[in-house]
Amino acid sequence: MPLFFNALEAAAHRLSIVPPMFDYFNALGLHALIAAARMRVFDALRERPSTCDELAATLNLDPRSAEVLLRVLAGLGYLRARRGRYRLTRTSRLWFTTDSPTSLVAGLEFWERTACVIWPRLEKSVRDGSPATPFYALLESDPELSRSFQAWTAAVARRQAPATARVIPVPRGARQVLDVGGGHGLFSVELLRRHPDLRATVLDLPQALEAAADHPRLVARAGSFLEDDLGEGYDVVLLFNIVHGLDDQETARLFRRLAAALNPGGTIVVGDQFDDSIMPGRASRTLLGLLDLNYRVAAGGRVRGFREVARLLEGAGFRRPRHRRPLRSVTTELAVARR
Repeated sequence: MPLFFNALEAAAHRLSIVPPMFDYFNALGLHALIAAARMRVFDALRERPSTCDELAATLNLDPRSAEVLLRVLAGLGYLRARRGRYRLTRTSRLWFTTDSPTSLVAGLEFWERTACVIWPRLEKSVRDGSPATPFYALLESDPELSRSFQAWTAAVARRQAPATARVIPVPRGARQVLDVGGGHGLFSVELLRRHPDLRATVLDLPQALEAAADHPRLVARAGSFLEDDLGEGYDVVLLFNIVHGLDDQETARLFRRLAAALNPGGTIVVGDQFDDSIMPGRASRTLLGLLDLNYRVAAGGRVRGFREVARLLEGAGFRRPRHRRPLRSVTTELAVARR
């Protein structure tokens, strides 16, 4: 959670009365959050609000250290304190209790290892423009990291997929969906729920498909969407959170391959972040900039604008790309076009 300055703190920061340490402290806040989730602090407080001593006894923690951790989590907005008892906020209940459908707990290892493995190589990437690591090859070679990454993306997808599926235009008489790089397949599953005549194929690398959802009308097929045969005869193609990990040549080539795989009149749906959208504030714009930097460092990709994605789609033979922004899916916008 971001830190919210009061007027005095904001003035001290702007005037450099205090050292600019808040970004460092934000990194500490991430590790505090990860430690709390792993120690089941949020699960324990889901059962009942507790004092520091009660929670320490329940989880076998050092009472004084637990007290400091709980104060920090309350300051960051993950807990509320009232009359000496701590309770969950909506944010922590939704994202950091293990029984929540949108729990991020299994994905925290990916956060932690990304911060420790990829970001320390930022300087090299900025100097020579190369990614810090072949990101997708790293996931494929490290099953544990791949599982954590898929858990993180699946948690976000469970929150976004219902609203997203509602705005995807499925052609009349459609039968086949190709979910490119879909991993967990949850966007396809939601589309299948809404359209009983559809069947879906999720195409991704073998490790990613370990997380594929179990659905009678969904087939997982291992392969590279950049190199292997995509097949043909599809009516809908889903391409979620893929193009930000590709360079311009790879993106243009993939769009051409997908156009060839679609039936005439078929729909392509590109789900990603677009940097020419109207962002609500400085914090949101800065977050988008950090995502852009992350994609460049991790995979050699970048955040594009909707207009740029639309031009690439038109260059591959798609027509009239439209911009869609599903409710409850603010971190993933859509570019929708027809072959």
